[in-house]
Amino acid sequence: MRRPRTLRTRVTLLATLAAAVVVALLVGAFNVILSTSLSRDVDRALRARAAAATTTTTIVGGHITVHESPDDAAIDRDVWIYERGRSILRPAAAPHLQRAADALARKPGRYFETSDDGTRLHSVALTDSGRTVGSVVAGESLGPYDETTDFALAGSVALGGLLIVLVAALTWLATGRALDPVREMTRAAAEWSAHDHARRFGPGPRPDELGELAATFDALLDRLGASLRHEQRLSAELSHELRTPLARIAAEAELLGRRRRSPEELAQGLHAINLNASEMESILDTLMKAARADAGLDRGRAPLGPLLERVAGRWRPALEAGGIALDVRAPEDLDVGVDADVAERILTPMLQNAERHAVAHVLLSAERAGTMVVVHLDDDGPGIPEELREAVFEPGRIGTNGDGAGLGLALARRLARATGGDVAVDDNPRGHGARLRVTLPA
Repeated sequence: MRRPRTLRTRVTLLATLAAAVVVALLVGAFNVILSTSLSRDVDRALRARAAAATTTTTIVGGHITVHESPDDAAIDRDVWIYERGRSILRPAAAPHLQRAADALARKPGRYFETSDDGTRLHSVALTDSGRTVGSVVAGESLGPYDETTDFALAGSVALGGLLIVLVAALTWLATGRALDPVREMTRAAAEWSAHDHARRFGPGPRPDELGELAATFDALLDRLGASLRHEQRLSAELSHELRTPLARIAAEAELLGRRRRSPEELAQGLHAINLNASEMESILDTLMKAARADAGLDRGRAPLGPLLERVAGRWRPALEAGGIALDVRAPEDLDVGVDADVAERILTPMLQNAERHAVAHVLLSAERAGTMVVVHLDDDGPGIPEELREAVFEPGRIGTNGDGAGLGLALARRLARATGGDVAVDDNPRGHGARLRVTLPA
């Protein structure tokens, strides 16, 4: 047999099987008890009949005399009286029953049941001064008792079968009613996961088991929603980070196609395109490393001083073009437990922010703090209001002066947290300007 696939069918079958076993035991026990009780009743009736027959006899001089009375017909029915093995009173009975009574008369105090017509016999001794001079054999037909036991057996089996059917039906209905909320919750979770990611079951009034299931579904939907938001955020970060080098490549290609260029200008344009393509490759590689960091894989290692100098070297020309000086102060023997490209991608949005808001000076410094390395970026711009110090890290948050795409600092914080660090806004010790703090593992 194939195993039932639905829980409802399995529970119904198990309940029906258990009910069948219990009903079978009860029916068997009931019929055994009834049969034993009826057998005792037959023996009691036989003893009473034999005792009544002895009251109609007297023993004088070792001889048995049978007295007649108005009730003798009732007493003498299926009653034999013997004197020293010779019958002096016998009813009209079948030959096999007569033979059985003759044999039992020689064994007083015993019982015997014939197999031909279902009659039970019992013999009682007749004594005179302690000597057995004869016996009384009484018989009782078992037909009425057999009919009673057969009827009780059929009735109990029919009642037990009906009970089993009722148990199966009630279990099927009850299990279906109990599983209906589970099916509804499963359907709703599947629908919400496909079309409405924000819907949740919540802590509504439910049985404890369904409450646990609802909490499990909510946690599953939360993880699914977080995964979708992560993918959306990653797509936004990719588009944000790749937009600038792509725009530069498109601009260089357009300039190269507008008019004829000298070999030197052509080489410069191709070099610019190559640099921006390399930057795109570096961005993609950084995001892949960040994904590996999210998964808890190897985070790499990099000397912090050369890393800060390389980042400053890339941004110093742009800052100086705006009249902003960039200084770097970092210990030479300090390493960070982060891949260099990932650390650079964390610091780049901070320098982009400084380029937009600094007035004349930007300071990039670092120090060791226990098992962590802290990098500060200070500028002398208008600063970040305290009420916006967390908001600037929200994806899509536009800068305080309305510029920027609102993804750079959010990406920096996500990358830092993926490596076990963080990015936050602190008070500038100068009293004015912004201070961004990057914490990375040492």
